Amino acid sequence: MPTFDHLVVLMLENRSFDHMLGFLKSPAYQIEGLDPANLPTCDPAAGNTPVSPTPDARTVNDLEPDPAHDFINVNVQIFGNQQGNPAGPQMRGFVRDYAAVSKNSSKGINVMKCFTDRTLPVLSTLAKQYAVCDHWFSSVPGSTIPNRLFAHAAHSGGSATQDAILAPLTLKTIFEVMDDPDNPYSYRIYTATTGGSILLSNLYLIHHQDGFHPYSEFANDCAKGDLPAYTFIEPRYDDDIANGLYANSQHPDFPVDEGEALIADVYSALRKSPQWPTTLLLIVYDEHGGIFDHVPPPSLLVNSAYPPVPPSLNPPFNFDRLGVRVPAVFVSPLIKPGPIITRQFDHCSIVATVRKLFCLDKKPFNWREAAAATFDDIFSLVPLQPAGQLNNVTLPPSFVSGGTAAAPSVRTPSDLTIYMAQAMQAAADALGVKLTMHVTDIYSAQDAVNFLRNAATQLESKG
Repeated sequence: MPTFDHLVVLMLENRSFDHMLGFLKSPAYQIEGLDPANLPTCDPAAGNTPVSPTPDARTVNDLEPDPAHDFINVNVQIFGNQQGNPAGPQMRGFVRDYAAVSKNSSKGINVMKCFTDRTLPVLSTLAKQYAVCDHWFSSVPGSTIPNRLFAHAAHSGGSATQDAILAPLTLKTIFEVMDDPDNPYSYRIYTATTGGSILLSNLYLIHHQDGFHPYSEFANDCAKGDLPAYTFIEPRYDDDIANGLYANSQHPDFPVDEGEALIADVYSALRKSPQWPTTLLLIVYDEHGGIFDHVPPPSLLVNSAYPPVPPSLNPPFNFDRLGVRVPAVFVSPLIKPGPIITRQFDHCSIVATVRKLFCLDKKPFNWREAAAATFDDIFSLVPLQPAGQLNNVTLPPSFVSGGTAAAPSVRTPSDLTIYMAQAMQAAADALGVKLTMHVTDIYSAQDAVNFLRNAATQLESKG
């Protein structure tokens, strides 16, 4: 059975499985998605008529303001109550929660809008022509930062909320494990914005920044056959208008088609690489972003044979259930088109797989990593191409599915970039580095991007 020597993970932002891929379901393609003849429903924001998903999502303008996805809001979306008590039907609170957040009862239905293979052609094509996983769940029923920390460390330092500015500081990540001097494998973290990674607020990685590279180098490294064993790609989280660059993370309400272009760019670069036949690309999303999905997240059984996961104290949470389902697509030229992988994964699966394949240290960080399924055996789960044949797909262009994607010249920063900046400020303070720009000086998206870039440069000199 073949395996892969190079793993590339592209983690995008804040979209649920049903929202992105649910309407791909058909009699010939039986993913656990949305059956037009038997659609799930959500409770309405007003009145008594249940709300069904609709195939009319647009690239922008549907989700402004940003749907809430903090722990308490996710409880409401899943369970219908802030406490997370499973007292009745689940996955019915999305519309009411967004109506409350947007302060507009008629806007609540927007979290039910979904894409189709016509309006999301790049991701849809890769899903159908390679392998889709329809049971990949976010690791935390909450926001971006704790979920991304789980993808790197199988825990979030006890934080279940977005404002986890101190959590990354001392976290031991899988990158630190790979840096063992005797370990034969290496990694690389490509960032679309210099400093645009929560990892750059980690004290260990601040002192070991040789693994960070600008995304602008990715295609050339692919062409040279110079990819390491493990590659993690960070999208652009906010607009950098001064340099003519726009956010491509797909975080609401940034343009979805910009993210589609990024996916296509990553895929195209890999296809041209001499390492393509031995590379697995995983496209996945960090969390659902408050957008509808119909599959209830599973609970997990704590295994005391492994180290504990630091619990969240406020809100109280033991990280013993998963977050909402997100899109996940496995791409390899060895995969025959069309398989549907039903094995349950979450972001800890990335940590567990990297450790299994590329680390001498095989001891899991904690029980969550130990419990996570790995995908090192991906080629035993899917039909393979005949020997000597590669599955090389030509992607359609991304599609601008309604809305006005042009960004204004001055815009407030996203919450995520503010929290990332606060985390980097905390790291600088811990190291005694006086940054030329303080986080309190951020007023616009451009300020936030400039802060991240400048702080990364100053912290690199400290490292």
